[in-house]
Amino acid sequence: GLSASPKGWFCGCVEITRKGILPSGKDISGSVDGTAISSMQGLPITREWIERDDNGKADGGIEIRVSSKNAKCILVIEKEGVYNRLSEERLFDRFPCILVTGKGFPDLATRALVHTLYNELKIPVLGLCDGNPYGISVLALYHCAGDRMGVDGGTKYGVPIKWLGLRHSHVAELEEELPKTVFQKLSDLDYKRIDTLLEETNPFLDCENRYERQDEIIDLKDSGYKIELEALYWMGPDYMNNWIYDMLVQMDEEGEHQKVAI
Repeated sequence: GLSASPKGWFCGCVEITRKGILPSGKDISGSVDGTAISSMQGLPITREWIERDDNGKADGGIEIRVSSKNAKCILVIEKEGVYNRLSEERLFDRFPCILVTGKGFPDLATRALVHTLYNELKIPVLGLCDGNPYGISVLALYHCAGDRMGVDGGTKYGVPIKWLGLRHSHVAELEEELPKTVFQKLSDLDYKRIDTLLEETNPFLDCENRYERQDEIIDLKDSGYKIELEALYWMGPDYMNNWIYDMLVQMDEEGEHQKVAI
């Protein structure tokens, strides 16, 4: 039969331990290792992360615990395709991390999961998105949801996310090496979204690296073009994995206050 696909996936250096018995009488106690994945998708993100309270208890009294022996960051990835590739290549074996995707704009369960991982593992959240206004807006939603989302908006489930890439400064460095076909003109809707991102009251700019973020978005606007993450595969099949790995290592060695992620 048909079954609904989850709105998000996660995998990597994380262990989920559940303890309890469902109303049906089924004992679901046990642990799941996020590195022992049977498919590139990894583990589905479900409503249990919304239902789980501050004491780790979900509906029905099921206890859910998260732990990690060595994860150094949570890497939130805008696009499912890029997430699948990094999962399949097991980036987390090269650099201990947790990969998460909300398949575009994250739903409440995905934001709740990221919020839980950040608060309980005490590791930074890094964002990877297309070099366009839409991608930046996806990262901004993890940071702070809009008031239009009611009780689920604002800072509920918000986390201080650092913008790892793909930023305009990265694209500028590679411009001569990429084919012109990967560059797309910004649309009228893109410009409107950029103006919203640059508003003084936009929560995404309310961070330690406010001016660096602002400059990156302004440079994107002034350039007149946008680019998708997949364009990096023109540099070779292993380029994106190595590019991300190098940035994560540099950030780990120099400290998270360096401008590797802003």
